[in-house]
Amino acid sequence: MSNISQPPPEYRTPPAPYYTGVPVYYQRPRSSYRWLWIVLGIFAMLCLLGGALVWVFVVSPIGGPTIASDQYYTAIRDQDFAKAYSYLGSDLQAKLSREDFTRQAQQQDEAFGRVSRYSYSNVPLGNPAMANITVTRASGTTYTVHLELRQEGGTWKITTFDRI
Repeated sequence: MSNISQPPPEYRTPPAPYYTGVPVYYQRPRSSYRWLWIVLGIFAMLCLLGGALVWVFVVSPIGGPTIASDQYYTAIRDQDFAKAYSYLGSDLQAKLSREDFTRQAQQQDEAFGRVSRYSYSNVPLGNPAMANITVTRASGTTYTVHLELRQEGGTWKITTFDRI
């Protein structure tokens, strides 16, 4: 009689699963982002390389002579003739002493007034670079100065000028 009280094994109901109150979702394994980091790394290297090439072939040849001539005329505008003289090349300094340069610059200031502003008529390129600068003095006198700049020891220097 013991067989009658229990149903056959194929009819037994399975035990109820343990329920915690939190739904169980399928979690897929985390995917790797290694490919993304590789692509970003290659992109960053290309940007750095491109920036270096732009600097070497575009900014440096344009920027160097422009910056040197700008600093030269800023010093003349501020009447810091010793500093302006330091932007002259070694050959030009050998021909023209600091005192002579200062005297010429002071004569220009007395005759036409101080430099009030200056602007570029062209972008100096190459080595040597030719810069055409339009200078305006306090008296209203405007004239064009032609500068030749060359690299000496890694810095741009003024090698010839037709007037201060």
